[in-house]
Amino acid sequence: MKWYVLFTQYHHERAVYERVMRKYFQSYLPLAAVWQNSKRGLRQVATPLFPRYVFRRCHLAMCTHVELISTPGVVWLQEDSQGWSLIVPDEEIQRLRRLGDSGCPLRRTAYRLHGSHVQVVQGPLRGICGIIQDEARTTPLVSIHLLQPTIAVEISGTQVIAASTWFTEARRPSDHGSPGVRHTIPSGQGSYARSCSY
Repeated sequence: MKWYVLFTQYHHERAVYERVMRKYFQSYLPLAAVWQNSKRGLRQVATPLFPRYVFRRCHLAMCTHVELISTPGVVWLQEDSQGWSLIVPDEEIQRLRRLGDSGCPLRRTAYRLHGSHVQVVQGPLRGICGIIQDEARTTPLVSIHLLQPTIAVEISGTQVIAASTWFTEARRPSDHGSPGVRHTIPSGQGSYARSCSY
């Protein structure tokens, strides 16, 4: 089974998620906590992290495809540039789940790939890699490459270390039996590490 993406009508993410779940499909709706004004003052509410997107996991046979796109609130099944149904790797879903379950404030930003590569080495997001663009702020940006948004994660500067591009992109958590944490600072990034008080 693979993960696919349903594109929904405006503000129908929760309804589509529940309807798809009732059809016994495994579904996922990433949420982020945001502050909103109400009659009783500011309150924190959970809102979809990716507006109009609901993820679902299944074997995509023709009958399944028809059943999904006929679900009330669904506009279409998201496709790639070649017209094939977009498949989201399990690794990216797992990364999203870890971000959502971490309790850290999250927000969606534009897709970004340039900046200083870092890795989280402490806390619930240990092992997650991201990019910091403003060295005066410690807000790693974690890219979801297929959908091309970026998730900004607010964590303490003491929880990240600088990482080389090779390490960020190529190293796997299982390499050498380690959890994928590298404690050495690559050459040329020492000034960055000092500025973040590592």
